[in-house]
Amino acid sequence: MSSVVTDLSAPGVGGITERVYGTPVPFTLAGSGTNASTALYLVHGFTGSPSEFRRLAYYLNDHGYTVNAILLPGHGTTPEDMIRTRAADWWGAVREGYAAMNREGYRRIIPVGHSMGGLLALMLAMEAKVDGVVSVSAPIHLGSRRVALAPVLQYFIKYVEKKRPPGFNPAANESRAYDKTPVPCVASFRKLLLQVKKLLHRVEAPIFIAQGELDRTALPHSAGYIYGNVASLRKEMKLYPASGHNVLLGKDREQVFEDIRRFIERLEG
Repeated sequence: MSSVVTDLSAPGVGGITERVYGTPVPFTLAGSGTNASTALYLVHGFTGSPSEFRRLAYYLNDHGYTVNAILLPGHGTTPEDMIRTRAADWWGAVREGYAAMNREGYRRIIPVGHSMGGLLALMLAMEAKVDGVVSVSAPIHLGSRRVALAPVLQYFIKYVEKKRPPGFNPAANESRAYDKTPVPCVASFRKLLLQVKKLLHRVEAPIFIAQGELDRTALPHSAGYIYGNVASLRKEMKLYPASGHNVLLGKDREQVFEDIRRFIERLEG
């Protein structure tokens, strides 16, 4: 798959054990043992990068799973690159990546999406044969009302600077998310959100929904909406009390990792 490169620093690849964090480069971690035939397809969030998945990816790979993290078009470089992309580009890349993985002949393919990536993972579950889906902080109800204004604001404002909390250290921005957001992309993201919200009943694959209770981006009741509207016969939802939007990097992350792994293991039954 052209958008994914092998991370030569990954365990089990070339005997090198050093692990890399804070890089937006897409990556593949080869699995081992009986779990190697289960491929986890990681889809990052809006303005983010595969870096937000590094810790989860290493954890799952340590348990033998093959892990493939895509870089969405316009992400991982500059906001000026992103402003030239739209939801159709992001979705097209996800579909292309899935098709490439499907050709590899994995026994199981499970998309795992964070934030907007959760919406894209849900879309993939609507369209393709997946063996399960993990939605992490997927936004159905948003904390910012300005998103609804983006379709109009995009004609007057190109970018909006992100508000960072006091004491924010850019070097600690492990997700490598952009520090400003292209407004036309926000308008396109909003259309994607509304489309997924309308079509959730088409999701029939087993699903695990993870949500931080302190999330002010994707409001916590987003998780309940997803849980209540998918058609999955096997569905699980868990809220994490000490986490905000990025539960993959927050205080509850170790529990989140374990819960995702256990969900995947239960799919074997």
